[in-house]
Amino acid sequence: MRLVRFEPFGLSRDLDRLFAEFGPRMMTDEWVPSIDVVDKEDALVIRVEAPGVDAESLDITVEGDTLAITGARHFEDEVTEQGYQRKELFEGEFKRTIVLPEGVDVDAIAAVSKDGILTVTVPKSPEVLPRKVKVAIEEGNGNA
Repeated sequence: MRLVRFEPFGLSRDLDRLFAEFGPRMMTDEWVPSIDVVDKEDALVIRVEAPGVDAESLDITVEGDTLAITGARHFEDEVTEQGYQRKELFEGEFKRTIVLPEGVDVDAIAAVSKDGILTVTVPKSPEVLPRKVKVAIEEGNGNA
């Protein structure tokens, strides 16, 4: 008889790894580029993995508290679906949306596309940024 260690969450971890490896592509035939959203002290920084996406096809809009990034990638070749032996490069249109936190300055959003990565910076409003206040400290004789 062989003992096997029981791991109640083992299957859950395996599924998490599977979804992390294949990402949103497993769930759809559409192209869904991967994104990172980083909450820095002074801004929210969004990075979109978009190699081959022409800057002219990218569009960034804010509606209410939602930022939407849309774009498209198409390849010039005239290969028909039957001509492929394997096709893993997605093409077509995409849309990614991010719910923005309170206290961001949507009028100051900036975006840069470099080396296949689109970086969108959403600055935080000055009212929500941490402030450093200089406090005068008096030296006393130790008697309170």
